[in-house]
Formats: sequence, structure tokens, C-alpha cells
Amino acid sequence: MSEIIDSYHRACNPAFVEKFYSIFLAADPRIRPLFKNTDFEKQKGLLLHGMFVLLQFAEGKAVGKMAVNRLGESHSRTKMNIMPDMYPIWVDCLMKALAEKDPKFSPALEAKWRAALQKG
Repeated sequence: MSEIIDSYHRACNPAFVEKFYSIFLAADPRIRPLFKNTDFEKQKGLLLHGMFVLLQFAEGKAVGKMAVNRLGESHSRTKMNIMPDMYPIWVDCLMKALAEKDPKFSPALEAKWRAALQKG
């Protein structure tokens, strides 16, 4: 897990976040409308926070479980109208952005990221 955490820290920069959103917003026609009234300055921090709590959840930490439960509720069909099939799209876009912006990203590291995020 330490390799993933190191990768996460390398991703905590504006270039990564910008790359992620450019990929994600173009990935599926259902996604862009969900962000039409979004404050992207705030959203950028929320992305990094969401990634972090997913990693904490994957490690089995109680704070990660609580945060993932809150994320699941806030991103539900009834709150934000986000369909469950969008999570794999989000993960794929995250991997593409990491591949471009994390200089130490590799197929082995991608597999570790995917395994951790699958738990979320």
C-alpha cells in the first residue's frame, strides 16, 4: 500500500487534477452535465480527499469506512443522480491521469491502485 500512497502524494498537484478532469469530463456524455454548477476550485480538493479516503478504506481504517459511506450516500442516485456504473469510468480516468502525471506509474502500480479502489 505504501507504493499507492506515494503515488497519491505525487498526484497531489494541480497538473494531475487538471488532467484528470479533462479526461473524466470527456469520458461519458452523462458526466459533464453533473458538473454544470460545480465550483472546480473546491472540486479539485474534493477529488484528492476522495482518493485519500478510498485508500484509507482499502487499508481497513475506520475513518475510511465512515468517509466512504458518506461519499456513497452523497453520490447516490437520490442525491447527485450518479449511477453506479460511473465508478469504473472514474477509476479508468484516474488511471489514465496517473499514467500521464505520475513519473513512477507502471502497470504493476496500476494493478495495485485498481485493487485498492475496487474495495470502494
